[in-house]
This record gives sequence, structure tokens and C-alpha cells, in this order.
Amino acid sequence: MKSVDSGILSHSICFSFTPSELAKQLYFYPTWCGHYYCTDNYYIKRESYEPLLIVFVREGKFHIEYRNYNFDAEKGDIVLLDCREPHYYHAYNGLEFLYMHFDGSNAHEICQHILDESGPLIRQESNILIGNLLYNMVNFYENNGIETMFQSSMRIYHIFEYLLSPPKKNVQNDTPLENVLHYIHSNMEKNLSLEELSEVANLSPYYFAHRFKQQTGFSPMEYVINTRLNHAKVLLVRTNKSVAEISYEVGYSSSGSLINIFVKRIGMSPSQYRKLYKSGS
Repeated sequence: MKSVDSGILSHSICFSFTPSELAKQLYFYPTWCGHYYCTDNYYIKRESYEPLLIVFVREGKFHIEYRNYNFDAEKGDIVLLDCREPHYYHAYNGLEFLYMHFDGSNAHEICQHILDESGPLIRQESNILIGNLLYNMVNFYENNGIETMFQSSMRIYHIFEYLLSPPKKNVQNDTPLENVLHYIHSNMEKNLSLEELSEVANLSPYYFAHRFKQQTGFSPMEYVINTRLNHAKVLLVRTNKSVAEISYEVGYSSSGSLINIFVKRIGMSPSQYRKLYKSGS
């Protein structure tokens, strides 16, 4: 659905959730998530709000005031807030961010531990993985995805896992995994192979595949397929390009290849997906 908050541009999107009593007792659970594009009219000022908040800044700057901190979060930064405490934030023009409000069993205690260790502004190599999790979450719900309480909870478990991973200080360059993720997104039209991606990471194919699966939850080639499918979905809904044109653009040699993988993974053909979602976009 669309946000009605001031300063949120029309192509932004958000979703709200009502957890069951069982989810509240046993699991972590989201209450809101979204992908926002903002003008400098967007701001929030609260004395208290029960859920926690995590933000990944994709572009621009986001001003945050929380506890004794007063800072601007920039592209690639993570912001973590326990919103039960007073907080204020506002956008600069051009801000784009992904976010999730969430709560659940001992979520606040874990958040307080992270805040005590790292503060609300987090700059570490795992940020891009958290950004990918939030992006995939919003994309999942935008496509009417349905999941169990446990699956929803696992998204938040993974975010905590990345937030609690030991930080590497004084890292000036992108990590091998970040290099590979950037390479996949920039070269999805190519015939990518495990060997090529492991060379980008400068690791052996076996060790690279193991580390990639450990940190993203997908094998390298599964991630390539998901990246192609996600981009194909956008092109189907947002453009009038033919299925053949989209197939070549996302790295398949024929429309038949895209149709086969689409039916297998999505449960319908690209044309059916376009008809179903373009009418409501």
C-alpha cells in the first residue's frame, strides 16, 4: 500500500502486519516494512513507539536524533532504534531507504545489547546483506507472498545475526562478497558461472560457494537466478517490453528459457505475471 506520510513520494510502498498471539509469545515478527523515496518534508518525532526500527539507506542522507546521538546516516548505513525511547528523524531531498518495524520475544533485549555495543549508527561489511534482506522482504510482500510465522521470524533472526557479526575495522575497500553482489547485479545479462564469480571474489570455487551460501542463504547460482527473476518482474510490470526483450536483458538466450524458469519458480508464465500485476500497479 501507499504511505500517506508527508514527504513520501508516490512510488514508495509499505506493508503492515498484525501478529498472532502465538507469534507474540514465541517469535520475532514484523509490524511494518517498506521502501521509501523522500523529500525533505518527511520527518517523524515520537516520545515512544513500541516496535523496534531498522533502516538501510540506499541513497541520500537521513538525519537521526536519538539518545545523545545526532548524526546523518548515508548510503550503505544501517540505523537501529528502540523506538520506546524518544527519537526524531528527517529526510534530506533524494533520500531512499528500506525499513522494518519489528518486535517479539527478547527482541528489545537483543537490540539494547547491540545499541550498547555499537550505537544506533552501524557501518560494517554485513550492511549490504541486511539491505538485501529488507529489499527482498518488501519485494516478497509486493508480490503477494505468504509465509509462516516461523519464516517471518527467520528474516529477523538473520538480521540480528548480521548485526551481531564481529565488525572488521578500518576496511577501506568492498569485501569479496560485496564485489560479487555488485558484479551480479551489473552483469546479469551475461552467462555467469560459479568459476567466474569465484574469480571476482578471489577465492576457490568450493570455498566461495560455501561462504556465499553461509552469508546470503542462497547458492551463488540461485542468487543469480533470483536477481534475474526480480529484475524481470520489474520490467514486466513497469515496461511494455516483450518477453523476448526482457529475456535477453536479464541474461537468458531465449524467451523459452525465461518462461521455463518463471513457471518453475513463480508458478506462472511471464505473460500471466504481467497480466496479473500490471493491472494493479
